[in-house]
Amino acid sequence: MTTRSPRTTAAGFSLPELLVVIAIIGLAVAIAVPLVAEQVRQAECRGAADLLVADLKAARMCAIAKRPVGGLELTVFPDPINAYEYTDGRGRLRRVELPSGVRIVSSTTPVTFRMDGSLASAATTVLEATLTGGTLDRWTITTSVLGIPSVAHQRLNP
Repeated sequence: MTTRSPRTTAAGFSLPELLVVIAIIGLAVAIAVPLVAEQVRQAECRGAADLLVADLKAARMCAIAKRPVGGLELTVFPDPINAYEYTDGRGRLRRVELPSGVRIVSSTTPVTFRMDGSLASAATTVLEATLTGGTLDRWTITTSVLGIPSVAHQRLNP
C-alpha cells in the first residue's frame, strides 16, 4: 500500500487579488495627483513672493552699502514678461524671471532706493497664480517709504 503525502499549495497572489490592489492604487493616485499639483502651484507663487522680498532687501542693502548717486533701482516688468531686475552688490545686473503660472499683475516701477535705504514713496507689487476652479492666489508686496518690504496674502474665489 502506498501513502500519499499531503498536497502543498503554491504561495503567492492570484490574478484577481493583484487586479484589486492595482485598482486601489490607481484610485489613490487619481485623487492625490491633482491635490499635489495644486500645492505645487501655491508653493511656486509663495516662493516667488518670498524671493522678491529677499531681493528688495538685498537691493536696499546694496543702496546703503554702495551709496550710488541717484539711488539703486529695482525695475519690475509685469505680465507678459513677468520678471524684475536690479544691480547686485558686485555691480552685476541680476534678472529674475518668475515661474510659469505666476504673473506680476501690477507694480510701482521702478523701486528706487536712496543712499539711506528709503524710498521717495511707497511701492507695491502684486503677484497672482490661478488655482483650480478659477481661485486666485494673490500676494501683495508693499515696500514702505523706509524701504522695508512686507507681504500680504489673499485667496480670491470666483
